[in-house]
Amino acid sequence: MIRTLTLSLISALLLSAGAPAAARGNRDQDNLREAAAQGQVIPLNKLIADVRSRPPYNDMTYLGGPQFDAGRMIYALKFMDGNQVVVVYVDARTGRIVGRKP
Repeated sequence: MIRTLTLSLISALLLSAGAPAAARGNRDQDNLREAAAQGQVIPLNKLIADVRSRPPYNDMTYLGGPQFDAGRMIYALKFMDGNQVVVVYVDARTGRIVGRKP
């Protein structure tokens, strides 16, 4: 009984700790959608299509699951090049590639 209560309490604490991060993620997404609607950023599907059309990314497989850094307005797009994952950093405002790993 005590073990069940302890596990329940730990689960509740873990879930509540994740709530602010989830709320922040939703707020970032809302802000991003609004910025795209106002023409301040390029829509994600257009950015992905643009990067996928450029060499050498046109020969790579896009893996999906883009990540967005709202503070810097940068998308991280993942591609597979053979057996290596390549992360391409793209400015959401201009569509310019601003970095790459590796």
